[in-house]
Amino acid sequence: MRAGKSKAPLLTMVIVVIVTALPVIWAIFYFGIYAGYGSWKARGHQEFAKNGIAQIQPAAEMETLFDECRHFIIYTGSESVSTWNATAYFDGRYQLTMQVPVEIESARLGTMIGEPRFFLNEVDVVSLRDSGQVSVSYSRSFNFDVDEWQKVFSSGGDFSSIGFTLKTTAVPHFKKIVNADRPSN
Repeated sequence: MRAGKSKAPLLTMVIVVIVTALPVIWAIFYFGIYAGYGSWKARGHQEFAKNGIAQIQPAAEMETLFDECRHFIIYTGSESVSTWNATAYFDGRYQLTMQVPVEIESARLGTMIGEPRFFLNEVDVVSLRDSGQVSVSYSRSFNFDVDEWQKVFSSGGDFSSIGFTLKTTAVPHFKKIVNADRPSN
């Protein structure tokens, strides 16, 4: 009879250990491997945006044409695709963004894995709210590809070379949207 009594506490202890261990094992796997892999995979990405400009030719070209140019990485498709963004502000009313998918190997090494796309927006009005927020209204937008960008770049930033004539008057408070809109890096 004593042998039967000693098996029950042992079996109970094994069940308690298993029931307790399963959530712990799941948490270690999820947070340590799955979530940790996502963080490891993104390690160095924003540093690459600062350091890798020379490896992303259109971004380097934008740097030579525009004084106000920022570079940062965004993630699309459940963070599986890294997208390089270069955004330039110029002539007191224009915002030019170039986006291209990139493969990032480290904080200093990466390559374009797709074709760049360009988005030129003409700011119409910048509004300042009492709360300190800045909002913007656009009057025109123009999207173009890398071939058209090469025409703009070769002409020293002349967008009329691809059929977009720039207005020469600045928009009041344009600098506020420049400062509010760009990530700091």
